[in-house]
Amino acid sequence: MLTGVLAAGAVICLAYFIVIGVYAGIGTAYASIWLFFAAGLGVTGWSVYYYQKHPRKLPLRLPVSLVTLCATGMVILLALQILIIGRVPQVAESGLEYVIVLGAPVRGEAPGTTLRLRLDKAAEYLFQNPETILILSGGRTNSQGEPEAVMMKRYLLLQGVPEERMVLETSSLSTMENIAYSRLLIDSIKQKKKEENHQDERALPAYLPSVLGQSRQHTYQVGILTSNFHLYRAMQIAKKQGMEGICGIASPSDRILFVHFCFRDGLAVLKERLAGNL
Repeated sequence: MLTGVLAAGAVICLAYFIVIGVYAGIGTAYASIWLFFAAGLGVTGWSVYYYQKHPRKLPLRLPVSLVTLCATGMVILLALQILIIGRVPQVAESGLEYVIVLGAPVRGEAPGTTLRLRLDKAAEYLFQNPETILILSGGRTNSQGEPEAVMMKRYLLLQGVPEERMVLETSSLSTMENIAYSRLLIDSIKQKKKEENHQDERALPAYLPSVLGQSRQHTYQVGILTSNFHLYRAMQIAKKQGMEGICGIASPSDRILFVHFCFRDGLAVLKERLAGNL
């Protein structure tokens, strides 16, 4: 029974690797993890089968150790998937003042599927909340040397998003940097607005701002917009960096690659945890 389950798991992982290669290309990032899963399950299944047939030729500790390792890894990965998928908000918070739109790797001049889905969601949100400012974050360049943020802006302009509602952040090369540099950019925008509002208030009698409905205290809510499989990690990084009142906005992702993306991000979450970044 156990041998059959392990063999079936190995075949499923190998088949999914082939599907990824045919659908998205053999160069898809981290697609090889499915070969690794297939090999691990296959070797474990073989050791169990061989021990059952030749118990004197193989020490029991080998199949037991491999089965324990596979079971532990599977439990950890499944727990991470529950966190990743279970924390995706069903409805985006409305009226956010700033929304950080996280970039994604680009190859040519046009956004790939993942980035395009994020930008479509950003355009949809802005049309519903026209006062929001989009922080387009991404500094990795394509073969022409254009940063992600520049291509993101060009795409959104074609979707009818006003240029004055977009601010570019072109220094970041990772999710951690996306959020850190975007936060600094938002702080600088807020400081500039504060100085402008202070100058305006000095020109008026002290009682007029409150009469006109202007408040001296402002609450700035910030949202992070990224793919559904990536949102949990991005939110945890933001909280680790001290961002309070942060809201998540999830964009859809490729249905065929969704499982791959979730497992890939699960491994990234585990890595960031071990590194102390979450």
